[in-house]
Amino acid sequence: MAAHIRHWRPALMSFFLKRVHNHAEAEDLTQETFARVFGGSGAEAGLHAGYIFKIAANLLRDRSRRSRVRTEQYDTVCLLYGQGVDWIDPEKIAAGRSLVAQIMRSLRDLPERTRTIFVLYRIEAIDKRVIAESFGISPSAVEKHVARATSHLMARAREVSK
Repeated sequence: MAAHIRHWRPALMSFFLKRVHNHAEAEDLTQETFARVFGGSGAEAGLHAGYIFKIAANLLRDRSRRSRVRTEQYDTVCLLYGQGVDWIDPEKIAAGRSLVAQIMRSLRDLPERTRTIFVLYRIEAIDKRVIAESFGISPSAVEKHVARATSHLMARAREVSK
């Protein structure tokens, strides 16, 4: 058996390396081929290239089939759950609710006019010129209100994180 392995190993390694381009995987496939050839009945008399390379080709087909199934399964999971989206768990939901509550408390600390301008500009995405016209102020005054609110929210966030 050892003589057969020494004889066929270089040819099998070459066969697999040309197809998988990964030395470790070619080694694994070569060993699997030998396991299938010598693992069964142990009959070494009928060994010939056609038989050995047929086993090797079948191993490649099996590998390809498994890889395709894994890829299809992964694609299905990504399609169902959205790629790059974090899994929702109770801890994240609770942390998110806590953060929203903290932001709402911080917004309530602001003067009503500043809070309203901030919400219209940052959350509702209304143009500052439109906001300025509706409040009878300049666009730069809108920017100052937004900057004051942002500064206040960041300061409150720093206080909470300490």
